[in-house]
Amino acid sequence: MAVSQERQLRKVLALVNTLALTVGLVCVVTAALLTHQQVLATVLSLIGGAFVSAATVTLAIGSLTVRETTEQVDSAVLRGMQDVLGPVRDPLFAGALSAYRYDCLLSPAPDGDAHPDYIYQSFRISYRIEALPALVTIACLASNDDTGLDGFTGPECLLRWMIDDNLDPDDPEVFTIGAVRVDNRELERRPATHETVAGGQARIEHFAVPHDAQVTVGHLVELSVTARKFVGNDRRIRVQAQVFRHVTDAEYRLTVDPALRPTRLSVNASEISALGAAHGASVRATFPAPFHTTAGLIQLPFPLQPGSVMAFTIDRDVT
Repeated sequence: MAVSQERQLRKVLALVNTLALTVGLVCVVTAALLTHQQVLATVLSLIGGAFVSAATVTLAIGSLTVRETTEQVDSAVLRGMQDVLGPVRDPLFAGALSAYRYDCLLSPAPDGDAHPDYIYQSFRISYRIEALPALVTIACLASNDDTGLDGFTGPECLLRWMIDDNLDPDDPEVFTIGAVRVDNRELERRPATHETVAGGQARIEHFAVPHDAQVTVGHLVELSVTARKFVGNDRRIRVQAQVFRHVTDAEYRLTVDPALRPTRLSVNASEISALGAAHGASVRATFPAPFHTTAGLIQLPFPLQPGSVMAFTIDRDVT
């Protein structure tokens, strides 16, 4: 009923506008013909011009649909908010990690391994960053107190990792750092150091950044790490990643070795905190059946705030 009334109203308005336009044109033409009566011609010309202008504007506005009007209003509001919030967001993005890529492979321990209840987690992480200090670090903490993750001192830390307190972070079968590269150049590895933090001891690896990489802007950082994770006979394994800085355009991938006998893979990005509108996120299995249980993918094209968590949950057959 409301739609029918709106259509009738539009028809009436269109008819009135057309009539006004016709009257205006007649007045203008009549004024042009009455050249010998200056006052009457001027009056008719003014009246006709007013009718023509009003009818033309009204017809133009009336031709816009409700959707077009809404889109124009939304666009104007969005531009206004961008103008206001842009100066606030720019400093945050200046130090953000962009094009963030996180790849993780889960595989079982081989026969005769010293820690048969622990699986291997192999990571490859890469991102782009504007500037790097002269020395960067990767730290591994053996503790049951995750507050120690925030207790490291010294240069910028590329990665912080916590393992069970009964494991030795100096054991290469427990925690191993592969190559660390900046702009496809492998960084020089300095001797490892140890630091006492909340809950235990941390092993800290230092990598020297070349001087020419410190004076330029914009770098690609790549690193690979292998660590251990306890699973025992658990039917469910949870792997999660948390960001400690602002991150943009992030992708998280998890691949599960079929030897772990996965039966279901769940992907969850419900604990993320977006900086702005969270549009375009994709959370799914990477491949269709029968490989949908062995690989998952999270794509987050919008900026993330520190503390955001991405999680993968693997159900497996342990019989």
